[in-house]
Order: sequence, then C-alpha cells, then structure tokens
Amino acid sequence: MNARSRNDKGLIDKPLFLSPKIRFNKIRGLSLNQLKNEEGFTLVELIVVVMMIGILSSIAIPQFMSAADKAKQKEASAIVASMIKAATAYQTEYGNLPQDASDLSEYARFQACTHGDVDDEGGSVCKGSIPESVQGQETEFFSSSGHYFVQLRRLEDGGDCSANPDAGVCDIFQVLANPNGRTFDTNGSGVAGCYNPTMSVAVVEERSSKDTDGDPATGEPPGKGIKDWKTC
Repeated sequence: MNARSRNDKGLIDKPLFLSPKIRFNKIRGLSLNQLKNEEGFTLVELIVVVMMIGILSSIAIPQFMSAADKAKQKEASAIVASMIKAATAYQTEYGNLPQDASDLSEYARFQACTHGDVDDEGGSVCKGSIPESVQGQETEFFSSSGHYFVQLRRLEDGGDCSANPDAGVCDIFQVLANPNGRTFDTNGSGVAGCYNPTMSVAVVEERSSKDTDGDPATGEPPGKGIKDWKTC
C-alpha cells in the first residue's frame, strides 16, 4: 500500500470536524451556554420602561393633535382671507359690498365638499368626494376638505346691527369659518374676518385653541370650535 492510499484511508476513518452532525451539536452546545449566561430584564425594569413610554405618549400625542388641528385651521384662514380680499376688490370697483358667492367669483373662486354626510362626518367623507365650485347666490358652504363650514354676509344700514350695536356701523362684510364634523367641531379652531370700507379696516382673526367660551344666549355649550362673527 502506497503512502497516498494510507492517507486516504486515514481521512475516511477519521471523523470530519465539519460534518453536519458535529457542527450542529457544537452550535447547539454554544447556544445553550450562551443562554445560561444571558441576563434578562427584571420586572421593575420592565415597569419603568412601560411607564416612560406612557409618559412620553401622553406628552407627544396632544402636541401632535394640536399641530394637526392648527394645520387644518390654515385652510380656513386662507379661505377667509381670500374672501376679504375679494370683497375689498369688489367694493373698490363697484362701490358696494358683495352679497354672495357670485359677486366674489370675479376675484376669487372657491370649492366645496357637497357629500350628503359632510355635515355630520366632516372631512372623513370628503376624501373621495370631488369638490364642486361655489357659485350663484350661495352664502354658505363646506370647505373642500369638509373640515370647515364657511358663511358670509353683508350688513347694511338699516339692516342687522346686532354684530356691532354700540358703534352703529352696519355697512360691513363678514366671513365666518367654524370647524365641522364629529369631534373636530369642538376640538378645532375657527376663523373669522371682516371688512369695513368706511373705516378702511380689514381683519382676519384665527381663534386660539385655548378659547372655550360658549354662547349663553343661545345655550350653545363651551367648545374650542365655537366662534362668532367678527366686527371691525
């Protein structure tokens, strides 16, 4: 028998270190040893971690909701501001204040959500709804997102002076946008604007999320979404 045959025979008789069976036993043995030496969390540590997560969530979630409501309010602010600018342009050209959407359409166009459930559901039903143009003699509509209910009106001499009874000035244009839809109508923040051509004053006011006064005269409960007409 030559040397090469003897070497081959030795390799066959000698168990291979990398054989699947030996390799599996070695890995299993190492894993068991590692598990024995591994230290886990104690119950107190787990409780502390859960408490920290709860505290952080209680701080972060309200801040996130407030920021989301503020972002929605910007839509209403843009609508109100555009209406006030359109009313200013209309009064400058015609010497009179606009009465409805048809008058404002010469200078600014608006879109509305017309879904049948927008009054109750708000923005949730307007996501898949195609907005329509606000036109004609309309004086109120829901914003294209459904988050706001927008109203406009013109107060003339001899008309409704209840908005400013002390000053006796009634020739003003007013816009009011209040939150709409389920919880947002009380959690959201409204926007109001007015234009007084006599005083050459135009105002757009964003309601603070901290305002919670209601209307005792009508029995309307306190809520962030409640906003009355603005007088200037």
